[in-house]
Amino acid sequence: MKALLSIALAVSILYTASAQSPPCASDEYLNATSNTCLCNLTMYNSSVSPPTPIVQCLSGQMKLKVSKCQLEKSKFDSANLHLLDPSCTGVRVVDGTAQEVVSTATSSSQCGNKLTFNSTHVFYSNNLTIPAKKSSSGLVSRNNVTYAFSCSYPLNIPVSLATTLNVTMSVTDIPIPGGVGAVTVFMVAYTDSSFTVPYTDATMTVNVQDPLYVSVSIPDLDATRFSVLVTRLYATGTPDPNADPSYDIITDNCPSAQLGDLLTVVKNGINTEARFKIDAFQITGTNSLYLHAVVEICTSNPCNQTCGSSGSRSISNKNSASLTGGPYNAENSYDLNGASSRFSWIWTVNSLLLSLLGLRLL
Repeated sequence: MKALLSIALAVSILYTASAQSPPCASDEYLNATSNTCLCNLTMYNSSVSPPTPIVQCLSGQMKLKVSKCQLEKSKFDSANLHLLDPSCTGVRVVDGTAQEVVSTATSSSQCGNKLTFNSTHVFYSNNLTIPAKKSSSGLVSRNNVTYAFSCSYPLNIPVSLATTLNVTMSVTDIPIPGGVGAVTVFMVAYTDSSFTVPYTDATMTVNVQDPLYVSVSIPDLDATRFSVLVTRLYATGTPDPNADPSYDIITDNCPSAQLGDLLTVVKNGINTEARFKIDAFQITGTNSLYLHAVVEICTSNPCNQTCGSSGSRSISNKNSASLTGGPYNAENSYDLNGASSRFSWIWTVNSLLLSLLGLRLL
């Protein structure tokens, strides 16, 4: 009996020691005194420059990986890598060898990311700072190094690269359900029913009752888990989304009783894009028109939603954003057949007013 207890105690001690020992990479060894993994620097040659980071452009995330032990051998501070926002630092990851990994969500509000776009792609860029390491005596023999990087994501706007178009759009960020970062939502106006010819920064004139094709999309959203739903679309005569009076086009995800007859829903709550056709109209007493879209992310695809059932849809209410487009300047014109009103729709990036709705905790 004593022998069995001794064996059990020995196995327990060995298991506990094994469980407490951290997994070391192939270029590390376990320091028994501190019970930590240390770099085996004999495997590397010193360099005056740090190793080039490996950039991974993932869905909703940018990730950089750098060899931890090569950094240490080359006298760089592997523990203090950071992005433009100094709070976005690296973590040690074992991927065969020891790696320092720095990641950020594809959002202009994260880690100092810069957002730019053209007619076909959106670009997120940032800088990785690799600081020099101080020796135990306080000496520094390397310069700090800044590595600029970027990731591009398609906008899914099929514009020919051979055509020079300055596509204009309204852009803002929207949180992903579950608190796993944010993605970018775009509102773009098109001239055609196939949603392939977007308006440019030139002044476009649209007659009253002529169609305007509007797309609201989140290209980087995971369509296997989420979908895009425009819950409200309305018009005002000023850029203030709370202005009175306002004129509803969509309410509770459905064509409104007020102006719903001017709307054709191509799709809404399906996949990563909502599409609408709106017959142009004019607000009496003003030459300006502003459109406001409230966008939410459904936690299913398609969204479990029927018209008017605002209390039952599978939406996380904190994952919403608002986009405002305008001003659209109205003018009157006359022809031989009589008078007709028409709009001059000016889609310029500088005139698109972006605002985030208040976020509410789940």
